[in-house]
Amino acid sequence: MNYADVWLPLPLPHPFTYIIPPGLSVVPGHLVEVSLGRRHVVGVIGFLHEKAGHQVATDKEIKEIIRLLDSRPVVTESMFECLNWASRYYMTPLGEVLSTALPSALYRRRRTDSKKEPTIRQSPFAEHWETEKEVSLNAEQEAVYQALAEKADARVFHPALLFGITGSGKTEIYLKLLQQVLLKSKTALFLVPEIGLTPQVVARFRQVFGEKLALYHSGLTENQRLHEWRRCLEGSARVVVGTRSALFAPLASLGLIIIDEEHDASYKQEERFRYHARDLGLVRGKIENAVVLLGSATPSLESFSNARAGKYRLFTLRERPTQAVTPQIRLIDMAAYKRQTKSVLSLCSEMHEAIAETLRRKEQALVLINRRGFASSFFCLACEKSHLCPNCSVSLTYHRHNKQLLCHYCAFETKLPSICPSCGSRETTLLGLGTETVEEELKTWFPRARLSRLDRDSTQKKGYLLQTLKRMKEGKIDILVGTQMVAKGHDIPNVTLVGVLGIDAGLGLPDFRAAEKSFQLLTQVAGRAGRAEKPGRVIVQTFAPDHFSIQCACRNDYERFFEQELSFRREAGYPPEARLIQFRFSSANEKRLIDFMRCLKVHLDHMAGGPAALGPSKAPIEKIRGRFRWQVLLKGKNRDAVQKGASRIAAFAGSNIPSGVQWAVDVDPISML
Repeated sequence: MNYADVWLPLPLPHPFTYIIPPGLSVVPGHLVEVSLGRRHVVGVIGFLHEKAGHQVATDKEIKEIIRLLDSRPVVTESMFECLNWASRYYMTPLGEVLSTALPSALYRRRRTDSKKEPTIRQSPFAEHWETEKEVSLNAEQEAVYQALAEKADARVFHPALLFGITGSGKTEIYLKLLQQVLLKSKTALFLVPEIGLTPQVVARFRQVFGEKLALYHSGLTENQRLHEWRRCLEGSARVVVGTRSALFAPLASLGLIIIDEEHDASYKQEERFRYHARDLGLVRGKIENAVVLLGSATPSLESFSNARAGKYRLFTLRERPTQAVTPQIRLIDMAAYKRQTKSVLSLCSEMHEAIAETLRRKEQALVLINRRGFASSFFCLACEKSHLCPNCSVSLTYHRHNKQLLCHYCAFETKLPSICPSCGSRETTLLGLGTETVEEELKTWFPRARLSRLDRDSTQKKGYLLQTLKRMKEGKIDILVGTQMVAKGHDIPNVTLVGVLGIDAGLGLPDFRAAEKSFQLLTQVAGRAGRAEKPGRVIVQTFAPDHFSIQCACRNDYERFFEQELSFRREAGYPPEARLIQFRFSSANEKRLIDFMRCLKVHLDHMAGGPAALGPSKAPIEKIRGRFRWQVLLKGKNRDAVQKGASRIAAFAGSNIPSGVQWAVDVDPISML
């Protein structure tokens, strides 16, 4: 009798064993229907064997596989190898890894399902405009292309970092490389952080690759995702453009993986299977013998450090391919400005004058304020307290468009009170600013200007994001105000002015990456100005004009920023100089959580000779959605030692965690809050 281990989409560390019925031919990677207790569930076949040595779905007898759902395996041998590696590295059960990697629609099939492919009512490309632009390279771009094309032709694993200033033409290199790979009968993956913010890129790819292109991201319907995924499995799609989940597209003969804006935090999955698409992309590339190209104008410290160490090949683009030059950046010391002028306005006089001049020239302006809403807190002058969310330990943000105080973590809403909820005083005020504040001020000063706002609130309406970017591209918007959405790779030739407010707000966060994120955001948004023949300029209002990250960004000096930030990381023992694994614990019962943290502390104290353990301690945001949060951070230079220490904590938590307390492990965490 033959048996199969079947991985089910459950957070369990083991598969279940089932009998392979006579006459049923299965291999690892096949999708099958099995029974689990009284339910019928869908799973993926792993290991085949002749002895029943693993766990079974009931306490009685081993059951048979009910049926085979797909004639061909949905997980290839190479993808299984990649996902097995990910399961071990990210300390996540393989069943949960598989349920993340495969379209959820595959797991929802039942015995009554029709084999007919579901009808797709709308193409996934329907929301992306068309464009016309030839793929041409200058000498600097051509040298990069030739070197990478040679490696792609050789069909060997070759990791590389393309470090090019904003507007240096990285996309043109990507397109030509993808064309070359297809000519060699290979397939390719192109990952972007957020598909909705790059409609021009999608349009260009659609124009070049036509029906060979698949689009894959979380914004598609389940049927659309399944349809595109099957096109990859069957070979009709040869190039996949998508967000982090597109990394698992079942492409055969993979020859090239491009990860654009590799520094972006969107590549990190923050729940369940907490993988990083950039790092896992490198693993997949190694397994598939593919070229893996990381691209960014502001590389992550980890990637640039690897390139400096020779682990990746480093390519550099220091010029814009057209006559465009990098914009001039002007720093405004807002502390000094406020002292001198006593102004209560959000925008300084120089910013107002620059916008007015831009409008007179019939050019366009972007204004970045990386905080949505009208005011960041409702503050009482009597008791000196902010109005906090009842579910989260954060201040409620006032949104004027619906006259509500809103929590940006749990979406709790309440009306703006007339008195302080804590002491009853009427001496209250609104503090801080956001996109709505700046929008209102600009409408007052420039009533004839065509103004739009781009943030998470405004883009909740279906189609608003695309239409806003399209109108901006067509010159139908004069001023666009927004959060970091406005910094994401937009190429709008008539934008000649970029205004930046509040860039220093992130520097005070309890996050060792705070300076890096501020540098990246400022550099990226500054790069939106002057991308054609018209010169651009950038005005940065800041209360921290001397901070090295802001100074380096204004000089467009990444290397200097890298050296200084790396020295800080080395001294403090943070990546890329060390490895981190974070454990997060939460509970609605604070006492129960604290009691368990005390037990965990005793356990950690007995882990002599292991990696440094910071904590247990309260998370920077102590409570979210009614759950209190604590964390433990392991760090050390020895990767194996950190992993071993994490395994010991995981084993302790798994065996001793009390009811009502949840825990999760995050390997190489990005969010420290």
